[in-house]
This record gives sequence, structure tokens and C-alpha cells, in this order.
Amino acid sequence: MRWGGAALATAALGAGLAVAWPAPPREPSADVAFARDMAAHHAQAVTMSVSLLRRAADPEVRLLAQDILLTQQAQIGQMQGWLMAWGRPLAGREAPMKGMDRSAMGMASAADEAALNTLPVVTAETRYLVLMRRHHQGGVAMAKAALNAAVRRPEVRAFAQRVVSAQTTEIQAIDAMLRARKVSVPPPAPSHSMDTVDHE
Repeated sequence: MRWGGAALATAALGAGLAVAWPAPPREPSADVAFARDMAAHHAQAVTMSVSLLRRAADPEVRLLAQDILLTQQAQIGQMQGWLMAWGRPLAGREAPMKGMDRSAMGMASAADEAALNTLPVVTAETRYLVLMRRHHQGGVAMAKAALNAAVRRPEVRAFAQRVVSAQTTEIQAIDAMLRARKVSVPPPAPSHSMDTVDHE
């Protein structure tokens, strides 16, 4: 009877763990795609922030660049950690963000990225704020799309919710910095391009 009770307890524990720890997402899946796509999106923010952390004279811009650099580097590590824990390669067969409207997702062009290293410092600071504002809008759109799509893993959903909250707050801070520079805050992107993320 004691052994029978122990077996039942073990089975119950196993069932509980199965509920608490969902099976790793398969390939392809919305969870895997989100981790790869958002890591790629974050990587550009890190690259642009490195440029401004090195060049900026305005302490507010330097602080913003440092915060984005450290936060998004850590989040890239977190998303890559998920992929490794799930037994999925960091890169899929297709390029990250394939099929997305990269401009609508706030991705800067290669020329915009390069200009941050060559423009006069004050101009580069302002350009960085404009580019990062748009980049954050795209990040928020991607996270909202993940929440509205088939993303199932609780840690991925919680992460996407944090991205929406943190980057929305940071957009508001960027708006204040742009107004202080007498720069008109760009109008919001059309809702149809920012509410959904489509892959081919």
C-alpha cells in the first residue's frame, strides 16, 4: 500500500509538472519565430545605441543609449537562452523578420545606421532619437502581434507584455527629449501597419 501510494503521488507530481512546464515549442511555431525576430530587432537597437554611447555629448541621450544597450543586450541573451533550452537553433532556415514590412517595424536603413557615426554630434543625437522612437514603435507592434497570435509559452507572453509597457514608456521619454530640442514629434504610424505582423 505504501508503494502504491508513492506511485500515485509520483504520477500526480509528474502530471503537475507537465502542466507547469509546457513541452518545448516546435519548429516552426509562433514562440520560436518571435524569439528570433525580436532578437534581430533588438540587435539593431543595440548597434545604434553603441554609436551614440560613444559619440553623444548630451547626457540624457547618452543615458538613453546606455539603458537601451544594456537592456536589449540582456533581452537578446534571454531570448537566445529560450531557443537553446527548447533545443532550437538560434537561426532558422529563413532570415529573421522574413515577410515583415521592416520599415513598418521601425527598422532603420543601413544608410541611417551609418549616418549616426558621421553626422555632426548634435544632428546625430536628434537623428538617433527619431530612429529609436520609430524602432520602439515597431517593437511594440511586434510584441502586441505576438500576444494576439499563437504565442503560447507563458514566459514569452510575459516578456512581450514587458516590451509593450517598457518601450511605450520610453517612447514618451523620447518625445519629451525631441520637444526639448524643438523637434516636432512624428505622427503615429498608420494603425493597419502597426497592429499586425505578417510573415510570407
